[in-house]
Amino acid sequence: MKSYVYKFNLMAANVFSLIILVFMIFITIILGFEFDYNELSIVFYVLMIFYFILHEILHGLGYIVGGANPKNIYYGIALEKGIFYTLARQEVKKSAILISLQMPFTIIGLITYILGMIINNQLLVLLSIANIVGASMDLVMFFYIARIKNVRYSETDANDEFVLISKEDLTKRKSIFLTLKEVKPYNKKDFEFKKIKRIIISKISWILIIVLLLISLLPFILMFI
Repeated sequence: MKSYVYKFNLMAANVFSLIILVFMIFITIILGFEFDYNELSIVFYVLMIFYFILHEILHGLGYIVGGANPKNIYYGIALEKGIFYTLARQEVKKSAILISLQMPFTIIGLITYILGMIINNQLLVLLSIANIVGASMDLVMFFYIARIKNVRYSETDANDEFVLISKEDLTKRKSIFLTLKEVKPYNKKDFEFKKIKRIIISKISWILIIVLLLISLLPFILMFI
């Protein structure tokens, strides 16, 4: 049994996300949906942030549905890396990580996209597309892990890494989106995590969040000046 520590290739992930964005917009137009870009406003971008937060909450619920202890689920924001993230700070079964990975994509990506197309709601369609794009690495991980027969999953304290625990030699499995950072004999003590805050927000993220909130509130502030 060995522990395989993976690190995300963020450059490849961003290129893949861009490809998915172009594909989704193309498919949406082919299906006859007409975008009215004049309706877009700062409200959309503020709602998109809350949509991404909901995305991570669904990841957490997926872990819990798969049997993870709710006390071991943590959430974080690192806008300097362009990510919101969920940490399962315990070993989880293969079924738990697969449920967690697909839950946001299915519920507030695929389902809400179809609903938005049916009711012709541009805001819902765009938010769903943004979520599907944001779920690109979830899909990469889902299909990568799904092919491994016997595997357990855990996080590290880094927000761009994860660990797979398996008897299978995973060094033979390659992905341009994942870099195999370290391979070592499995030791349960490696997964005794230090205590951290339930919600982790980087200093740069706090600054960016405040700036975005001020921008979103600017039209209302100007009304009273």
